[in-house]
Amino acid sequence: MRLWGCIPLTLLALVARSMTTQVAWNSDATIQFKTLVDVLNNDEDYSSLLSLLQKAKLIPTLNMLNGSTLFAPTNDAIERHDLWRSAFEYPDLLKDNVQEELRQQLFYHLLNYSITEDLKDSTIRVLDTLHFPKLSPDPPTNEPPPSPPWIPIPESTLGNESQKLRLTSRDGVAWVGVDAFGKGGIEVKKQRVPPHLGRVLSQESSLSYFQKILTPSILNVINSTSELTLFMPVDSAWEALDSIERLYLESQFAADDLLRILNMHAVVEKSVRWSDTFDSTATLTTEYGSKLEVVVSEGKTTISDATLSQPDIYASNGVLHLVSSLLIPPGALRLTPEKYLLTLNCTSFISLIHSVNLTHLINDTETQYTILAPKDDVLSLFKNDGLPKQGSDELKRMLQYHFLPGKWTPKKLADGMLLESVLREPGLDGGRQVMHVEVNDDEKQDVPSRHIRFGGAGIIGEHIVINNNTVVYFISSPLEPPVDPLQTALPSLELSSFLAAVFSTSIAEVIKKTPRATFLIPHNAAFKRLGKLVSDHLLAASSKTDLENVIMHHIIDGIEYSQSLVNGSLRTFATLEGSDLQLERLSNGSVIVSASGGWAGMKSALYPKNMLTGTGVIHELSDLMIPRSVELNVGKLMKAAKATTMINMVTKAGFDWILNGTAPPEGSEWADQGLSGTSWTLLCPTDDAFKKYNLSQLLENIDVLRALISQHLVLTPSPSAGETDSIDVFNVLNNNRPLPLEDLGEYSTLLSPSSAYGDIIFRALDDKVSQYMVGIKNARGTDKQADWARVLTWGRATTGGGTGGVITIDRMLVPYHPPWWIEYFAPSFVGALGLGLICLFFYAVRTVWKRDVTEATYEPVDFAPPIMSSEAPAAEETKNSAIDNVKSFIAGGFGGVSAVLVGHPFDLTKTRLQTAAPGAYTGAVDCCQENTSSRWCYWVGGCVCAKGCSQSSINSLYRGMVPPLLGVTPIFAVSFWAYDASKNLILTLTPNRTSEKLSTAELATAGFMSAVPTTLITAPVERAKVLLQVQGQGGSGPQYKGVFDVMKHLYREGGMRSIFRGTGATIARDGPGSAVYFAAYEVTKKALMPAGSSAGDLNLGAIMFAGGTAGVAMWSIAIPPDVLKSRIQSAPSGTYSGLFDCFRKTVARDGITALWKGLGPAMARAFPANAATFLGVEASRKLMDGFF
Repeated sequence: MRLWGCIPLTLLALVARSMTTQVAWNSDATIQFKTLVDVLNNDEDYSSLLSLLQKAKLIPTLNMLNGSTLFAPTNDAIERHDLWRSAFEYPDLLKDNVQEELRQQLFYHLLNYSITEDLKDSTIRVLDTLHFPKLSPDPPTNEPPPSPPWIPIPESTLGNESQKLRLTSRDGVAWVGVDAFGKGGIEVKKQRVPPHLGRVLSQESSLSYFQKILTPSILNVINSTSELTLFMPVDSAWEALDSIERLYLESQFAADDLLRILNMHAVVEKSVRWSDTFDSTATLTTEYGSKLEVVVSEGKTTISDATLSQPDIYASNGVLHLVSSLLIPPGALRLTPEKYLLTLNCTSFISLIHSVNLTHLINDTETQYTILAPKDDVLSLFKNDGLPKQGSDELKRMLQYHFLPGKWTPKKLADGMLLESVLREPGLDGGRQVMHVEVNDDEKQDVPSRHIRFGGAGIIGEHIVINNNTVVYFISSPLEPPVDPLQTALPSLELSSFLAAVFSTSIAEVIKKTPRATFLIPHNAAFKRLGKLVSDHLLAASSKTDLENVIMHHIIDGIEYSQSLVNGSLRTFATLEGSDLQLERLSNGSVIVSASGGWAGMKSALYPKNMLTGTGVIHELSDLMIPRSVELNVGKLMKAAKATTMINMVTKAGFDWILNGTAPPEGSEWADQGLSGTSWTLLCPTDDAFKKYNLSQLLENIDVLRALISQHLVLTPSPSAGETDSIDVFNVLNNNRPLPLEDLGEYSTLLSPSSAYGDIIFRALDDKVSQYMVGIKNARGTDKQADWARVLTWGRATTGGGTGGVITIDRMLVPYHPPWWIEYFAPSFVGALGLGLICLFFYAVRTVWKRDVTEATYEPVDFAPPIMSSEAPAAEETKNSAIDNVKSFIAGGFGGVSAVLVGHPFDLTKTRLQTAAPGAYTGAVDCCQENTSSRWCYWVGGCVCAKGCSQSSINSLYRGMVPPLLGVTPIFAVSFWAYDASKNLILTLTPNRTSEKLSTAELATAGFMSAVPTTLITAPVERAKVLLQVQGQGGSGPQYKGVFDVMKHLYREGGMRSIFRGTGATIARDGPGSAVYFAAYEVTKKALMPAGSSAGDLNLGAIMFAGGTAGVAMWSIAIPPDVLKSRIQSAPSGTYSGLFDCFRKTVARDGITALWKGLGPAMARAFPANAATFLGVEASRKLMDGFF
């Protein structure tokens, strides 16, 4: 121990209670006293000491002791001691009512035995004092002091042992309080009481490094631990540590490592381990749990691998031993990420982590982490503004976002990746928040040239790898975790319209806190394309519910990042509104979204953005989605247009069902006209448009009013599935309009059936973009004052199949009634002119064919009679062959017309049965009833359809007849011509045949060959016919106005490839069918011919029977490929990849029996239609034989 100072000291020795002696260090004189108190009383130099003994209530103890030794300080010594002097000067400072600290110091001067050895002996002796160190009471009690025992109780922080005191002699002079080598101490001076170990450590000059890194918490541990034996390394020993570890220990965050190091050098047992208690070999267990091997040999003591430099430095709660090196077990101190970060100027970052108790993230050397660390200079920029308060939950959330599980080296990173952080968000139902990674380089390699950004923050310098399991990137700014979706989208000006709509409702606070939600936010342009009337309706105060449903329809219930939307397999996603969104992934990587309702063909392009939020993610849309729960009918759109006058007029005229988007009242004239499934577009004049009209007069005449309203009601076709699927979603400017104004087409109105001037037509206005005019078609003489108007705004309805709506115009269209000379003169003139041209054509044909096309040539031979040239028969044969080909061509045309007139109703029924959904019709009779009027009956397969229907009249059975009528002449003409040509070809290819008559097999071959050229005409005609026949099926309204409209649409859809779709299936049907067809006809004719007669002798009945038989034979084998042909030609583009794909899907969906759908109507049609065909062919042939 160290001395307080050079203070005079007197040694008092009591050898017996009855005989006490004061022994001076260099005096032999002996004075006997009874007690130590007597000795002190007899010397005035100890008056102060006696006073202190009285204050400490130790007078009884001194009187009771026998054979004791007291190191008695003189008055001068006490005067130099601060604590003892203050006891006289400031008696109130000693608050302790038992004067514990004073008692302990006085006991340290007292031995309970006499020193009998020669004090001049240089041997170092260790003395046991009566000082038993213990912790002072804290706080001191105010209770009266208990009667102290006359001798201290042996209970102490030194394992219930007393404090030691060394005594030696140097040069014949006694020294007290020397060290283990006999150095130091005082010459007959007063020894102070050894302090706590903390004080001892702070006074050792060889422990300056430990004093530098010692923290108050570690000091408190040292001072508060009893029976503590410390083996403390000297300064030079610490140099063995890694420089990073030393820098870490010198920081303010090393408390854990310091405590760990202290425990590695501390032994706590029942008694303190002074050096004289060491055996030759001993093993001590430290507080850390490590083992210290103590080896004592001559002149040297080692503690494990360290040498005991200085033993036994006494302290009040233990002993200190100095050792030459650290006693740290291998691997006990790990170089954690925290230590590296501190050496790399990330002290502020570490400080923030400690403030929120996240130190496990930077001290875990087993788990792999990627740390995004801002350096001190970066954080200094945000010190005053931008960082949450230290220790706050907000700061903890932010710091967790800087740690990514896993070892993400630059080589593993790819642009657009989403990496999970350790931050778990309540808005993600406890799931991990992710972070967006941007990588911008040309080669995917781990080189510094890679430009990497984490969550928008760039990296500074190169990354480092720690312990092969932790990667650290130094980032340019601290990362802020995502916030709620509305706040996230707020900075994007392109999304402001949707956000404004959200904040105008009452659900803003709800949806921004809804966990696990994916927002699909449309751009501002989507609201413009939505149509002004629709936007005005949704933003109206009375339509808040509709607007909220639209908003909720754009929020997917769940988190869908770009990866799952673009490359995932799921196609249907539930929304918070309760309906679904459909996703379509295109081959070019684009994603198309379809709403659950809205108008037909409503699609939107999805732009995956991965805008992260605290509750999920945000993506962007090109267009707004309308759910099925939002009903936009004509009435609502008219209210949005503030067209009160037109609403009253429509209601007065009895068209209120159109306003509501419902079917016409049952039994009304509109219901009888089959308008139940029709969608309507209302041309709505503004209220200003009626200012110059007498409204009272208009409302009084119901017929005039209805005609006026009918002129403004446009029948809007519902697009078929094929048209809906073919919509170009990247050019959706027209998708929001009730009518495709860009096509500038003409449309029928409700007035069209009763007026030649009911149709309307749209035109662009002065070549201005998106400005149009609408007028009554062919109206003349009104000076454009009542037959045209400007288009102002529009809005599309969701009722009636999602087509139709309202188009506001600036004028009212008054129904047009032309003068009589315009109405009747032009049609009469055109009709007469056409009839004359037809007559002229037939006259010219008859004149040409009556002429000889080749004249005979004669050559005179020696005045002999003229001889006809050999070329004359050939010329005559050529003439006859050409005439026969023309006759076959024309006869085939007549036969085709006859077939269409007789067989088209059956063909319509067959086609509808083949293309209808399963269960649409119970059979041919039901299908026929669904397409005929209640006022008509029609024979179908021998059954009379007595059941009526309201969808269409008897004319509907001839729907789609124009294409076959237009194509039937070339089809049948080419067919019969090709049949005759094929027979001649067979005869030419078999010159050595024995008979000029063809066999049945050869006739069948000729029939098959005839189907090949015929298909070039048949395929497009059949395609147009099928589309016209199936339109309106399933309740959808008319789509095409005629065959030319069909062809125009098909060419626009897919060019010539679309027009000729189903050509292979047509050949598969007509090849075998024509082979059987012609062979059966020839065989039946031959069987019906009487013996010895020719085919020309057959009557018309036999010809009709042979033709009917041929038709039945053909359709008996042609119906399966005909089913496939009809489905391929009527299905949307891309439904089937070919004939075999159609076969596979048809059988899989509807069963093998689906291949024979329409067999009944086909067989019912086969006999009469083909009987009429051959009747037309033979009859026209005979007629032409009479003329040519």
